[in-house]
Amino acid sequence: MTLQIDLKSAVFALSDALDLVGVNDFQHGKRVAMIARETALLLGLPEARLDNLVIAGLLHDIGVSSTTVHRRLVHEKEWNDRQAHCERGHELLQPFAHLSLLAKAVLHHHTPWAELPSDLSEADALDSNLILMADRVDSVLLREGMANPLLHREAICDEIESMAAHLLAPEVVRAFLAAADNAAFWIALVPRHVQFYLSELSLTNWRVTIEFPQFRHVARLVSSIVDAKSHFTASHSLGVAQLSRHLGERMGLNGDVLVQLEIAGLMHDVGKLCVPDEIVDKPAPLTFEEFSVMERHSFETYQILRHIPGMKTIAEWAAFHHETLNGHGYPFRHKAERLSLEARIVAVADVFQALAQARPYRGPQPAEEIPRTLSYFVANGALDPEVVAVAGEDLQASWLAATQTL
Repeated sequence: MTLQIDLKSAVFALSDALDLVGVNDFQHGKRVAMIARETALLLGLPEARLDNLVIAGLLHDIGVSSTTVHRRLVHEKEWNDRQAHCERGHELLQPFAHLSLLAKAVLHHHTPWAELPSDLSEADALDSNLILMADRVDSVLLREGMANPLLHREAICDEIESMAAHLLAPEVVRAFLAAADNAAFWIALVPRHVQFYLSELSLTNWRVTIEFPQFRHVARLVSSIVDAKSHFTASHSLGVAQLSRHLGERMGLNGDVLVQLEIAGLMHDVGKLCVPDEIVDKPAPLTFEEFSVMERHSFETYQILRHIPGMKTIAEWAAFHHETLNGHGYPFRHKAERLSLEARIVAVADVFQALAQARPYRGPQPAEEIPRTLSYFVANGALDPEVVAVAGEDLQASWLAATQTL
């Protein structure tokens, strides 16, 4: 069996993950995609161009992992470091056959119209400018409040009109003002209508099937975005994936399962994008309130992954990494009988790899001390004793699998 995934579904899941970075500023990328597309319709762009523009809008902030950076992008019109996330997004998209088509539009989505490189194609120049415009519109909406977007129409139109010539192409401004004249344009930007709008788009050129070698790259892309959130978690997801596969091999799992186990490890922490930086990097124990925020992340992982057709089992293995055999874990409080061997492997790999890395409140544990700590979790009914035993039988190999990318 070869794992096959619909690319459109994978992109939408990635968009859901990127939405988390805004914490309460939900659906930013989705609204940017909508605003850009509705404006481009009035420019008469062909369907294939519109589809690419939607995907570029959904992923335009793919270079943003930090909640702090997201807040600055929304609330500060001028910020010297804003181009860094555009360059990071361009770098992340380049290796992928389909996604690389969007890379230049993402790279230049904060570049003023008058400053775009002369060798940039007409299509990339226009797409990047449409995204810049849509990004500015949605930033105002996020600052003013999403309860009634129509209420802010006049102020936003004035601001966009003032950006003509230097920041925005005149034809983009004219098309936006024409689209914005329709009240439905604004009403459609509230959350429940955004979901309907995007779900009804055919996106024909993006409804392609990708097999595991390609999807593994997408999973690696997701893991790199998550791990970039904090220097304390650099390569954490990759280490969990590698150790999960190593433990699975040692426990006799077959090739197909190992493939899926690796993906679960790569994507297990995608929900952590919703946790504010100040909690992830806190150099002290979390308060009850802060821990309640942290507990959300594995549930968010489940919600994102389970909506990709064919990924329900992988979603469970990934999202159950904080469940415990005694039923005292989170977020579902599942007990041993509900936790598969694969889910138990990811849970052990997650703890092992975290112990091997530095955290804000401690340094990395030496390899020889990790089995002792894992045994403590076994004694307390949290981790599976057989999986922990396998991790300790060839400690050097387990250590290398978890840390060789650090």
